[in-house]
Amino acid sequence: MIPRPGRLARTLSIAAGVAALSVYGIYLFKHTCFAVGGSDSSGYANAARDFSRGTLVTSIDGLVRFDLPGSFAPAFTPLGYVLLPSRRTMAPMYPIGFPLHLGLAGALFGWDRAPYFVSPIAAVLCLILLYAVGRELGLSRWAAAGGGLLLASSPTFVFQAVQPMSDVTATLWTLAAILAGLKARGDRRWAAAAGFALGVAVLVRPLDIVLLLPLAFALPLDRRALVLFVLGGVPPAAFLFLYNTACFGNPFDTGYSLTGHWSRFSLAYFPSHFPNYVRWTSAVLTPFVALGWLIAPFDRLLPRRDRALLLSWFAAFLLAYSCYQPADQWWYTRFLLPGMPAIILAFVLVARDLAASVGGLWRQGVIAGAIVAIGVAAGFGFSNAKSWGVLDMWQGQATFRRACFWAEERLPAGALVVSSDLSGALRYYTALQPVRWDHLNPVSFRDLRDKTAANGGKWFALLRHYEILWATPNVPGKWSHLGDMEDISLWALEDSP
Repeated sequence: MIPRPGRLARTLSIAAGVAALSVYGIYLFKHTCFAVGGSDSSGYANAARDFSRGTLVTSIDGLVRFDLPGSFAPAFTPLGYVLLPSRRTMAPMYPIGFPLHLGLAGALFGWDRAPYFVSPIAAVLCLILLYAVGRELGLSRWAAAGGGLLLASSPTFVFQAVQPMSDVTATLWTLAAILAGLKARGDRRWAAAAGFALGVAVLVRPLDIVLLLPLAFALPLDRRALVLFVLGGVPPAAFLFLYNTACFGNPFDTGYSLTGHWSRFSLAYFPSHFPNYVRWTSAVLTPFVALGWLIAPFDRLLPRRDRALLLSWFAAFLLAYSCYQPADQWWYTRFLLPGMPAIILAFVLVARDLAASVGGLWRQGVIAGAIVAIGVAAGFGFSNAKSWGVLDMWQGQATFRRACFWAEERLPAGALVVSSDLSGALRYYTALQPVRWDHLNPVSFRDLRDKTAANGGKWFALLRHYEILWATPNVPGKWSHLGDMEDISLWALEDSP
């Protein structure tokens, strides 16, 4: 039986899509970091493992082992953890949503490799969902696929897709919420899925609550849809409140609130951060793609609610994070990543409508121009991902893992290891006791040395080279250099200062 032309074209387009996604998945897997490193990645990984063991709140081992007062607790709290008011226990600092994804992968497929596949798999799923959102907004198959190519090639997207970080997973659940909201226009039952997806997005990153604004334009605003939306959000909200209560004693307390992260939001940052984010977003998506988002509100061929959806979707993240303190490099556009699909979809929709508003050769020219623009943007994106060092991230992360195992092999069991950048990785990979130099001073360190000496405490240090200058004044003594592993040094403190 010969397939009909329409069915054949559909089959071929599906096959092409599967092939493209497979190639992209291989590209990501090839450059994926199969190790944890600094505060973020080690914090998520430690939280995932603690949760899987049912130990959300853990005792501070150094205090127990050496019978130390709570004043030393900060020094024994690795990166990625927050010290609890008892000053004898600690809990994960980061939101639990992403660690839940890591923990599920580890429980099902093993902890050695599976958790590191979460981000690249989430990235591939993001492309599928962006395609689906584009189709809901009226794009053709090839136009929606072009939007997926723009997201796939963004250096910010690739940067986060190859690391055990929460940004791509946050984008995944953001897209899922928007898609479900749009589908609810035809079938109200999808509103429950939108509520659930928003709830999980907030579990992954609390500030994803700003997604409520674009969802108000995606969802049908009638009683049934709103009730179903709220009901869908109840399970993740209930889980969040139970988790916060178990860890912090209050359903509305979080690790961020105990560390003062929320105080990093201020309107005073807006005048400098807003133009930076505009410039960096134009760089990672190219200016003409970003321009499409600015033109979309004036595209009369787009329904008003869709225009408002696209405008508010990215604007909500842009305005929120323009008031957040950390923002001095291009890679901070990772905070805006959940909103970037709006820019991409707006560009493709504007190009489509511009082509529809003209005829003849002009129409063909607009279509050709849009195809060229997508190709150029994708080319620049993949090229920048390489030249900006995104594809080499795995090497630095792997050094953290190797250095931790290297130190454990050379040091006595239970050794006290002065560190900061590596403190979270030391906790994840070894049984060594990390001690934060950035929470010590010469007086407290000498006191700590005296108190641990009676119980056989042996002191060492595992530091990145740039840390040595800063750490040395805080931990005075005669340190012997034991060796280097790339930019990480191992030291031993001799018995006499």
